[in-house]
Amino acid sequence: MTHYTDIRTQIKTGDLLLWRNHKGGAPLRIIERWLVRLGTFSPYIHVGLAWREGGRVWVMEMTTRGCSPRLLSLTGDFAWAPAPQPLSREALWYAQSLFGEWSYSRWQAVMGGIGRITIGNDAAGQCAEYALTVLQRCKQIKFAEQPAVVTPQGLLDAALMQWYSPLRHVSNPRRDTIYPPDLEAPE
Repeated sequence: MTHYTDIRTQIKTGDLLLWRNHKGGAPLRIIERWLVRLGTFSPYIHVGLAWREGGRVWVMEMTTRGCSPRLLSLTGDFAWAPAPQPLSREALWYAQSLFGEWSYSRWQAVMGGIGRITIGNDAAGQCAEYALTVLQRCKQIKFAEQPAVVTPQGLLDAALMQWYSPLRHVSNPRRDTIYPPDLEAPE
């Protein structure tokens, strides 16, 4: 497994980032993660997009807290599928314009897993819908018609087929500081 500090400088804005089950949380959250894995036949329960800014690497994502960025160095182990090129400035602006605007919908997460979701139909969504909406807008991912299943695994499958990109598993021990390993804390 590759270590985060070894590949951090190679991650670019628009790369696909995926997470497997993480430990802990309320019993309802544990059950939800189990249902996602079971319902999608995939170990991946969450997906987001990388964003490089100000010497830091962030993940742009949709969680139960809404659509927002989070420092990648604080997320734990993840899988990384490099995009063929970074997001355009316009696509990045669009992705960021959804911060605080979109809210998470458990119902849409369920509907995405069974192929009954309409992409971008409202200001509610789930992680794969957010990432897919951004990638489709900048033409990084193309579908002849709306994908049948909007899940982290479905998005990963499309990216791997269209980008001819390797999937790398990255060891990223969670940190208790906001400073990435290659930046020093201010004095």
